[in-house]
Order: sequence, then C-alpha cells, then structure tokens
Amino acid sequence: TGKLRGRGVAIQGLSNEAIHRVIVPLPPFAEQKRIVAKIEELLPLADRYAASYEKLEQFNAKFPESMRKSILQYAIQGKLVEQRAGEGTGEELYQQIQVEKQRLIQEKKIKKEKPLAEISEDEIPFDIPKSWKWVRIPEIGTSSLGKTLNKSIDAGKEVPYLCSINVYWEGINLDQVKTAKFSALDMEKYLLQRGSLLICEGGDVGRSAVWDSDTEMYYQNALHCVRFLGGINPYYFRYCFELYKGNKILENASKGMTIKHLVQGSLYSILFPLPPLAEQKRIVAKIEELLPLCDRLRK
Repeated sequence: TGKLRGRGVAIQGLSNEAIHRVIVPLPPFAEQKRIVAKIEELLPLADRYAASYEKLEQFNAKFPESMRKSILQYAIQGKLVEQRAGEGTGEELYQQIQVEKQRLIQEKKIKKEKPLAEISEDEIPFDIPKSWKWVRIPEIGTSSLGKTLNKSIDAGKEVPYLCSINVYWEGINLDQVKTAKFSALDMEKYLLQRGSLLICEGGDVGRSAVWDSDTEMYYQNALHCVRFLGGINPYYFRYCFELYKGNKILENASKGMTIKHLVQGSLYSILFPLPPLAEQKRIVAKIEELLPLCDRLRK
C-alpha cells in the first residue's frame, strides 16, 4: 500500500488504471481459505483486547482519585490508625471544650449560642469507633462569616483580606490578595488567627484550607472562619470537609437549587466525628504520608 498513489489535491481517489497496476501476493487457494479463517479467528480477539485496554486506561485515570477518597473515608471512619485507650475519648475532649467555652463566655470573649438539638440516630451518616463522638461545629469552636464589603460606606484602615479565590484544598494561595477598608472593630472581629479553618460559602462550596500563619490577614463574607477550641487539629477537619465534599454531604446540606450556598445554619447542621486529640494528630500524619502516593500515580 505504500506505493499505491491516488490522484487529486483535496480529495484523493483511485482510478481504474491505478488499481490495475496494484501487485497482490496470491497464495494457493487452500492457503487463502486458511488465512481468511485465521484472520476471522483473531480479529474478535483484537477487538476484545482494544475494549479491555480502554477499560484499563479509564481505571488507571480514575484510580488515584478513588484511592484518595478511600484513604479519607477510612481515616474519618476511624479505620486508618488504631485507637489507643490511653489517649482518652472524644466524649472527654468534648467535655473539656465545654468547660473552656463557659470560661470564654464568662470572660465575654465569645458569645453564648442557642443550644443545639440532640443528635438523632437517623442523622448519623456512618459508623465510627466507640471512643469517638459525633459533634457539630458550634459545640467545639466558634464560626462566623467574614466582613460584608461596601466600598461606598466602608471606612478605616486599608488592610489585606482573603476571599474564595485564595482558598484551595492544597492550601492558601496569596498570589492575588485584595485590600479594603476595615474599621477598628472589623479588624478585631475579622483578624485571622493561626489554626483557623477557612471554608468557601459559595462557588466550590465547602472547599477548605487552614490559615497557618501569624501574618496580619482578614477575611470577607465569602468565607466561613472556624476557630476550634480544646487544641483540636484543624487539618483533621479540613480532611473531613474534603471527604464530605466528595460524598455529597456538603452539597446535600447546602441551600439553593442552581447555585449552592453553605449558609451558617447549614454548616451548623453537619455532623462531624470527634476523635481524641492524639488520634487526630496520628490520623493527619498518616493521611499526609499516604496522599502523596496518590498524587504520584497521576503522573
């Protein structure tokens, strides 16, 4: 076929003359039959191989993401690291936080919030170890949306602030940091503290990252800022949010038909499993050991 040439510039075709010049190897008739039979035997196998290869390629493309989800699921269900009796329980940690909350309320450092309804069995999304406890965010920390900006009336000092374009699963991106005027009261209220968890209220709802810096920075109302009490590891909850994003818990809790928003009431309704502090630390360490392996598989 390499020497078979057609005519034409845009659309080529074969003339009778060209076809008549084609040289074809001619085996004996019996061998022709055997050749055709073997081809018809092998072609379906080639088709099957092509289909299997395509499925394998699809599996290889999805495997790293599936593996990541499985690691997070095991971690947040208490199956990734062992439970150790000497580390206490989620209930003990919860009670310590309640004592801390009452002290902060008495010192007028945080506001007292309405008590939440008891957690019912049908609200629990999956099983967790007996040493853990189901909690909601207001029970273990404080949370607020950032400042609502209004250039026409805002006054005060021009300061940097974060919005949703700065918050990614991989961390905080400071390539584009905007500034706005914040009053002294706003600066006190919306100043970010190291260890705060920032959560996107809209857009990619629930996308989260930990602010792990002492640099002066504020946040606006596209973000929830959660400040945990009791020494809770914020990275453990950041991984909770990634899992909940993947299994639709955040989507189901969010409001809106076409454009979803994770309003404060929705955020407060979501249940999270609370392990003891030492176990939180071990869970995060194990996740951070395993997830880079998933990232390598993508390359």
